Amino acid sequence: MKTLTRILLIAACLSAGGLATVATPATADAEIIDRIVARINNDIVTFYELKQAATPFMLQNGIDPSALENPQQREQIYDKVLDDLVERKLLLQEADKLDLSVSDEQVDQWLAYTRQQQQMSEEQFRQMISQYGMSYDAYREMIRQNLLKLRLVKVKVGSQVSVSDEEVDALYKKRFGNSGAQSKYIEVRHILVRPENDSAQALEKARKQAIEAQKAVQNGTDFGEAAKKYSQGPSAEQGGYLGTFSQGDLDPDFEKAAFALDKGELSDVVRTQFGFHVIKVEDVEYREDGAAEERKAQLRAELQQKAVERQLQAYLQNLRARSLVQVRY
Repeated sequence: MKTLTRILLIAACLSAGGLATVATPATADAEIIDRIVARINNDIVTFYELKQAATPFMLQNGIDPSALENPQQREQIYDKVLDDLVERKLLLQEADKLDLSVSDEQVDQWLAYTRQQQQMSEEQFRQMISQYGMSYDAYREMIRQNLLKLRLVKVKVGSQVSVSDEEVDALYKKRFGNSGAQSKYIEVRHILVRPENDSAQALEKARKQAIEAQKAVQNGTDFGEAAKKYSQGPSAEQGGYLGTFSQGDLDPDFEKAAFALDKGELSDVVRTQFGFHVIKVEDVEYREDGAAEERKAQLRAELQQKAVERQLQAYLQNLRARSLVQVRY
């Protein structure tokens, strides 16, 4: 069975900057007897909340829970957890000001997607969460808050983030050099003259007709018009237009001649199994193969995430500066 760590990490990915600590609601009695460790405008964080948030924080960050047994390490962990809780309160306050909300249905959809990814039934999912001392309601609330924060980040930060093609290309070259393979594509027209039969006389006659067509184009006749006049192929009425192809798409003899041409160039007469051709390349382009495109998409997402994190930190600093934040821990 998959561990809760994996599930919580998925939840963390939904919140920018990895701020996915869970603020388990304290009971009324706990709030009365607990000391306040932070005040954020009109909200508070109690020591009870801080302790409850520590376990999922450690799971999300790969920290051994036994670290809490060491006083020095416990102090460091609590400092980080409290900082996360303060930022969470600030973000949720802003979301409330903007009247942003997340419905039960949206939470259910996310949970269903997570269970599907983990190949777990709802019962298995609930049992796994409880094994880590976390109630299902608390987990749902964590997901709701993460989704709400994601909406806020998109509204406040996402619109300010853009990644240029130049940035992606620069990172691609740094990571992979020039290893991103590119495929050559050519846009082709041709004139095809078919011999009447396989006799030497018929072959020579067809070859001479192809040469005549070639000279007509060289002397200024539009290739499309020459194709309509001379070509015996099915594309004659379309001015000999065949389309755009990559290597491996065409007859080997035709392809060898066509791919040796640059844009706008005309071939010599080319013999293939179909007859005699005069080939013109209308355009040449290079396209990245699927692997390179996938890598660039991943790099773009990485750059966007880093940009979002930078903007989010600046946004949080601004929030702190104009908010009443008192930490007493």
